[in-house]
Amino acid sequence: MDIREIWPYSEWRPGQQEIAEAVYRCFLERKHLLLGYPMGAGKTAPVLAGSLAALLDNSLKLIYLVKTKSQFQAPLRELKMLNRRVAFSAVFLQNKRDLCPIKGTSVLQYDEFLKFCSELSRSGLCPYFKRLPKIEVEGVLSPRKIVQLASEVEACPYEVAKAALSQANVVVAAYNYMFDPDIRKIFLSELGVKTEDIVLVVDEAHNLPYVLIDILSKSLSRKKIRKARQEISRYYTGLNRAKLERNLYSLYAYMSKLKKIARKSCGEVELSISDLADLVPSPEELAKAATSVEIALERPSVLRSVASFLSSLSSRKPGFILTARIEENDVVLRNLCVSPAHEARKVFSSIRGSCLMSGTLPPRDHLIHMVGLEEEKTAELRMSSPWATRVKALALRGVSSRFVERGFGTYEVMAKAIDGLFETLKEGVALVVAPSYDMVKALRTHMKSRPILMERGDTSIGDVMKAVKASKKLLLLCAAWGKLAEGVELRANGKSLIKLVAVAGLPVPEPSILNKSLFEHLKYSVGSEAAWRSVYLAPAAVKVAQAVGRSVRSKHDTAVAAMLDERVLNDYVKNFLASLGYEIVAVGSVEELIEKSKALFGEMVN
Repeated sequence: MDIREIWPYSEWRPGQQEIAEAVYRCFLERKHLLLGYPMGAGKTAPVLAGSLAALLDNSLKLIYLVKTKSQFQAPLRELKMLNRRVAFSAVFLQNKRDLCPIKGTSVLQYDEFLKFCSELSRSGLCPYFKRLPKIEVEGVLSPRKIVQLASEVEACPYEVAKAALSQANVVVAAYNYMFDPDIRKIFLSELGVKTEDIVLVVDEAHNLPYVLIDILSKSLSRKKIRKARQEISRYYTGLNRAKLERNLYSLYAYMSKLKKIARKSCGEVELSISDLADLVPSPEELAKAATSVEIALERPSVLRSVASFLSSLSSRKPGFILTARIEENDVVLRNLCVSPAHEARKVFSSIRGSCLMSGTLPPRDHLIHMVGLEEEKTAELRMSSPWATRVKALALRGVSSRFVERGFGTYEVMAKAIDGLFETLKEGVALVVAPSYDMVKALRTHMKSRPILMERGDTSIGDVMKAVKASKKLLLLCAAWGKLAEGVELRANGKSLIKLVAVAGLPVPEPSILNKSLFEHLKYSVGSEAAWRSVYLAPAAVKVAQAVGRSVRSKHDTAVAAMLDERVLNDYVKNFLASLGYEIVAVGSVEELIEKSKALFGEMVN
């Protein structure tokens, strides 16, 4: 099939035809394509066009994965456009738990919900579970259309969507449908094709490694244990009731001790499973109790959540560690996956091909190491932003945010640079991004600039927009790993309001138990240097790119980016930023940085 014949627009944007052909070629050649293409430049349409050409010619099925349901809009829009040019069917598979009309299911983790749903359906107690008439799938079956069809036949919306899976050429779903082992097994059985006939597109693939860790890890809070014990006490009448109550109380008391220990260890501590051996109740007994309690409650039981976590410990595979961590003033046990590549490799080695795409796609070695791609089967296509040259990037030598080097002197130098840069800005927003919230707070005490909005845990985009409207210019101080640095979009009259980006330190991830364990696992297979790059440098480089990318979103935007950490001149980081089109000029002093910025603002921004 000629891709040009199904292209739904009058012309191609720069690079789009090359993308469509690269996707088509990789799927035919059974390869994995790493696709880096600028945010907002239009990569969804050519990826889908190339995918459709390949799958319709070869009787394949496309699974298009997104991180959250809020990201359905781009593929929905483009599939509708493509459907005007070529006949195919597509179904959007929203989270089964979210679609469930039964109240109370949102409290369960997804794998726990599936068990609850299965038992309710099998026992005949679900009022929405019924044999459906055959559903003819034509065109694009959106989430709204699915709910409408389910309402017409008074059936479960997910069952309606599931009935369409085997007929659909394209399925759009969340990451966990392919990467959660339990969910994947069910999902694949419903698709109606062999695994080797599946092609996979992963949108926003820079998220994939750490989303995999979240998907594969299990957690249990002290709060849930308390609720589970209350359920046993109030609703369970089995002969082992007293034993289960004692065991749950012992586990709760142990976790209370862990809370004190974790507080003394920077909020997190690694444990041995043997520490829990004599405390925990039987997962099988808890699961049976949960079934009994749910009949009385007429909703999912928290007991099921506890049973699921304990079961994950008893059947744990290599590549996991047990930790206790303080979260929202409670202590949480985590069966933490520190080797996501082990599980992801099963997916990528069994399917026909894949395309991992992102506007800030991490370096090749990071993705190969973290998600288990085969080197010889992995192709790469990266295109720099057509607007990257409209960002003038400067890097300050002689300053670093390395944890061991941070202190009063570092904060003074950075604050002096930020204040000087902000003073040269006549109007607009200066986005200052620090590696952590602690460093945000430290910098704030040294800075003299006003007005300033410092990101806090509850700061929203609405708060930012209110502050922007109230001032001719604003300094927005936030954390690289917070929600604002990656998600803030400030525009007015078609132009970006962010005129200055100051990266106040290379945002290298903190040396947490997770990161230390990831490093140790990778070190044995790829060596210390490559492991360090994958775990620490690659995520930092992506965060820098995301911060800088907030400023220039079209040909009408211009900005200055000041890197207040000489480590951005490290070859690995610098080459990654260069692949996105950002060329960095080094300066030797704060004074030189401010003078060069002043000249650039005069030429480009103000």
